[in-house]
Amino acid sequence: MNIFLLEDDIMHQQRLELVIREILLEKRWPAKSIVTTARPETLLKKVQETVDQNIYFLDIEINGEKKKGLEIASQIRTMDPYGVIVFITTHSEFAPITYAYKVSAFDFIAKDSPIDTIKQHLVDCFENLLNNRASEKKEETFFFSNQHSNFQVPFSDILYFETTEISHKLRLICKSRLVNFYATLGEIESLDERFFKVHRSFVVNLENIAQIDRSEGVVYFDQNHSCLISRRKIRPALEKMNAINQIFQKK
Repeated sequence: MNIFLLEDDIMHQQRLELVIREILLEKRWPAKSIVTTARPETLLKKVQETVDQNIYFLDIEINGEKKKGLEIASQIRTMDPYGVIVFITTHSEFAPITYAYKVSAFDFIAKDSPIDTIKQHLVDCFENLLNNRASEKKEETFFFSNQHSNFQVPFSDILYFETTEISHKLRLICKSRLVNFYATLGEIESLDERFFKVHRSFVVNLENIAQIDRSEGVVYFDQNHSCLISRRKIRPALEKMNAINQIFQKK
């Protein structure tokens, strides 16, 4: 799991991070990373780069903006629909307002609570995250690792891979987030039979294609995502889609 802490009060930030590290040590719970920052843009950038189980501890008031944490939570939820969000604040009156932002916050921790109370809240949050992972139906996961990048993402979330303006840097477009990493499209296509290079700039996940528009040369995945397809690739793509569907229907 990855832990994100957004808090602009350095004293509270250090206190909370210390308690989190104590809990991880006591419970022997592994964490891939702990990102602590006072800057919302830094946190959001890290969220885009991180594909795994995430838990977010967010102060509601950031740099004098009383609802900034709620806005950040909304942005996080668009990128990570399954992450655990926890609000930490001195403004207990904001608790009912969090529901209006539809971010499905798991808990609301008051900063002025006794340290033992805060610690128990944190333990409950981590247990919720870990228990959900254990109880969820095991989903097929796509793992990628080379000398430059290392990440994993549910295979069903993958829509397509595209090149970027930077040589050998790709962008993975998922249903809920983007992942930037270094590799080549040829390298990606060779990793799974469901990956197919439809254009010099795109490799698609054949399982998530909703429609191929022959006249426009466009692959549609949903209302918000599409990519180009070379005309000479349309027929091979359709044939491979049919073959893939038959294979996986038998499994």
